[in-house]
Amino acid sequence: METIRPEGQIMDSKQFHLSTRGDAGNVLNGDYKSIIEFTIPDAIVTDDSIDYIQFSIPYAVIPNSFYVINETNCHLYVLQSSITTAYMFPMGNYTAQTFMQQFKLLLPTQFNITIGQNNNQFTITHTTTDFTFTSQSTIDSIMGFTGNVSSVGFSLTCPRVCNFLPLPRICIRCPLLANSFISATTDGNDVILSVPNTARLNGQIIYNNNSGMKSLFKLDKLQSFVVSITNDDGVAINFNGVSSFFVFQFDIYRKNMSKPLPFNKLVSMINSNSLLLTENN
Repeated sequence: METIRPEGQIMDSKQFHLSTRGDAGNVLNGDYKSIIEFTIPDAIVTDDSIDYIQFSIPYAVIPNSFYVINETNCHLYVLQSSITTAYMFPMGNYTAQTFMQQFKLLLPTQFNITIGQNNNQFTITHTTTDFTFTSQSTIDSIMGFTGNVSSVGFSLTCPRVCNFLPLPRICIRCPLLANSFISATTDGNDVILSVPNTARLNGQIIYNNNSGMKSLFKLDKLQSFVVSITNDDGVAINFNGVSSFFVFQFDIYRKNMSKPLPFNKLVSMINSNSLLLTENN
């Protein structure tokens, strides 16, 4: 799409409708479907006629198909009588009730777990021995503790409420296109879009660029780039085989260059100049 700007500058928009489907690019992490390499020959090539280029993401659809308990937060390490035992919870979407059922299936029968009706904090007990949940545990934020926490009198109440909420936001990352974006995460400034997650489980997270947010494209060309969809810590999300869809838009602002004369006028001008030169001689 090409439009003439009020100041005479020409703006040409190029849109790339992308997805994490296997036929759209090279999916680098299988059924996770969250890291994909796109190769588009001469997608963007700059030349002397271009003043500047702006990049934006007008639209994105991301599936809320990832699990609350997944590969990154499923381990509980229990220290008891100088022996540490690791327990791995099956991946899935849990409530406090289904989590307690799974807890009782995984851990020895001497353990029990209940939840406070008013404070939503788990209390774990053992019939004969004190125990410690160690800092190695990755399920700590789900259960409501941090670091090493130990029982007293064979009973431990987690200091915080349990948390079975899904990821609060989704980050789309692309190092080549993140020149003008600044991320507060510790893993680098490669975030090009942060999308709040307000979708129900197994629904769709839909983003529309209603604010018109754009950034300056600073490369000489673009033809191959990697896009990843992660949590705030930069960890690739496991979408369990469901694809995401998004649009990359490049607004190319070209200088107002004079058009060449039509061929017949060019010939006429050459003939007039030749005649004038002859007369002067």
